[in-house]
Amino acid sequence: MLKACWKNLLYIFNHKLNVLVECWKAGLYIQGITHDLSKFSPKEFFPYAKKFFKEGELSKEDQLKWQYAWLHHQQKNKHHWEHWVVNPKTKEALPMPRKYLIEMVCDWRSFSRKWGRKVKNRTLDLSDSIILHPDTRKELEAFLAKEKSLYKSGVS
Repeated sequence: MLKACWKNLLYIFNHKLNVLVECWKAGLYIQGITHDLSKFSPKEFFPYAKKFFKEGELSKEDQLKWQYAWLHHQQKNKHHWEHWVVNPKTKEALPMPRKYLIEMVCDWRSFSRKWGRKVKNRTLDLSDSIILHPDTRKELEAFLAKEKSLYKSGVS
């Protein structure tokens, strides 16, 4: 388990570095620093380590702990669209403040980069598969369209 914890720690630092780069480009300095701090909490750290870095199948108990960890992560981190969902059955969500919306995009961008490589814009638009308030969806689509046009024009 020690090896799994070490790998998880390295993963978290790598992810936080990549999000920090993206957030700073967007002017979200504090959020770049504080992004995903809940991943260091015991409620998330150990279940994540077991889920992603320990060899072998998860026990039913560990799978349940992982599900609680993921739910905890979504509830503690406002850059997750799930945080704002009021009713998943009716696809009702509260409006997401712009700073968290941009942090969410920075989080998406971070997954397409690895230690400083270029961001792959084709992986950015997940807006069809998530539940957002209509105003938030419009803002997200406008933000992504603006980024796409900047990317095409070579300003990135």
